[in-house]
Amino acid sequence: MLDGMLVIAGYIAVVLGGGPVVEAALSTLLSAEESATIQAFRGRGLHVGGRVIGQLERFLTLTFILADNYTAIGLVLAAKGIIRYGEIREPKDQQIAEYVLVGTMLSLSWAVLVGGVLRWLL
Repeated sequence: MLDGMLVIAGYIAVVLGGGPVVEAALSTLLSAEESATIQAFRGRGLHVGGRVIGQLERFLTLTFILADNYTAIGLVLAAKGIIRYGEIREPKDQQIAEYVLVGTMLSLSWAVLVGGVLRWLL
C-alpha cells in the first residue's frame, strides 16, 4: 500500500511539479530581449503544447526508470530532437535551440532525480 502511494506521489511530483521547477530555472537564464524571442517562438505552437510535451516526457522518463528500462529514455529524447529539429535548425534560431535543449535537460533531470529517490525509497 505504501509503495503504491509513493509511486503515485512520485508521478505527481514529476508530472505536475516538474513544470514550475523547469520554468523557474529557465526564467533565470533569459534577458528581457531573449524572453521576447522565446515568447514569440512559443506563440507559434499550441497554447499549452510545451507544457504537455514536458509532462509527457517526464511521465515516460519516470515510467522507464521504474521499469528499469533506461535505454528507452534515449528514444524519447531522440524522438523529441527529431521533431524539434525542423524548428531550430537555422543559425538565427540558436537562442530558441538552446532554450529548448536546456528546458529538455532540466525536465529530464527532474524526472531522473525524482525517479532515483523513488527507486531508493522502494
